[in-house]
Amino acid sequence: MIPKSVLLYLASASPRRSQLLTQAGIPFEQYVVPVDEDALTAAYRGPLGLLGEYLARRKAEAAYTAVRAEGRPLGYVLASDTTVLLDGRSLPKPCDLAEAKAMLETLRDREHIVATGVALIDPFASKAGDTQDKGYRMRSATSETRVRMRAYTDEEIAVYVATGDPLDKAGAYSIQHPRFQPAQSFRGCHLGVIGLPVCLVYTLLEQVGAVRSLRIMREPPLETVAVCPWSTACTPPLPTMGAIHTPFIQRNSKRKIYE
Repeated sequence: MIPKSVLLYLASASPRRSQLLTQAGIPFEQYVVPVDEDALTAAYRGPLGLLGEYLARRKAEAAYTAVRAEGRPLGYVLASDTTVLLDGRSLPKPCDLAEAKAMLETLRDREHIVATGVALIDPFASKAGDTQDKGYRMRSATSETRVRMRAYTDEEIAVYVATGDPLDKAGAYSIQHPRFQPAQSFRGCHLGVIGLPVCLVYTLLEQVGAVRSLRIMREPPLETVAVCPWSTACTPPLPTMGAIHTPFIQRNSKRKIYE
């Protein structure tokens, strides 16, 4: 049973994701548990386009486990991860400025995919017939956006890299950087490229009945918006919920979410 008032834990240290949730009117408490993303990525054997969703699930699991271990109030757990995909490989956060420069040169004047996965743990879910708190349900989805980079110059790359901004960004860039502005165009969810597809987050929260318990106020209303209620920059095709994964996770089980 869902309490009248609950928490939403955001398992991310990203200031951009925090900002997007705040702007959307979704209350949350930031709660980050470190995970070894490099090791998880190396062990992943699924479709490259779902790598971000896989990492988001792992981050959500880690945060949820820590919440329970610390005796914190039970709440929903939200995690997200963004991957930049080009030529059949993922471009992670660059390890140094030289790698950031190389990534930006590779992306220049080309189209790539930004896939942002989101995962939500619902601790109040239970299987039919359960009378005790035995498990939770995790829901997740992926937003894919095609981004076309402009033909920026070597000098522009050098100036941008010198700011240090690329170092904590997958693919070594921020689409919303006010001076560099690397993207020429994109098709899909603009907020997903920034780091959090709010449309997917809201839908997941709505599916588990959390909108009322979290006291979320959604503005502007859907009927007054032509494309997306969360960002006027979003363009079709927008994310759909047709591929949501919702396994029920038994506590203390060693069953893998992804094979």
